[in-house]
Amino acid sequence: MTTNRELGYLWSLKQKCNVDKLPTLEAYDGYLKAILTCANGDGNLTPAEREWVIGHGSAVGALDSLLDELKTYKADEDIEKLLAMSPQADASRRVLIYDAVRACSADGEYNDREKATVRKMGAKLGISEDLIRQIEDVALEEARLWERRVKLVYPAGTPPTLRVDTPSSDPA
Repeated sequence: MTTNRELGYLWSLKQKCNVDKLPTLEAYDGYLKAILTCANGDGNLTPAEREWVIGHGSAVGALDSLLDELKTYKADEDIEKLLAMSPQADASRRVLIYDAVRACSADGEYNDREKATVRKMGAKLGISEDLIRQIEDVALEEARLWERRVKLVYPAGTPPTLRVDTPSSDPA
């Protein structure tokens, strides 16, 4: 029996990348840690980047225990080791790059050191630099479109009654 919460996780994944089945719970550990490690590629894991990864993990069904661990995770482990922890990393390698770019840019910046770490992870996954650039372009364009959409539907800003005050509201 699928719970309502699981239906929500599946809906999130379906919207993101047309997935029809939830990944195994074990898949999230190495996956989310690899994304955080990319965001820490410049040696500065910002609160917005960490919040993006934790929020994303929560939205797609990661265990609370993993999300709690990510709150203080140093994000300095070897990418190859982290990828080996995720049984579905190979099947999800392009979306892993996509999510890493989104996490790295959650603070409004996607700098050269973060890009280098994403490219290093992509190389370990057998993804060409050209394909990584294409994925980066899509992820960054989506962030710009999100900002444009929010400004269009709420030209005076998101109403306080609909907004949850958090340190970061940028979804990039």
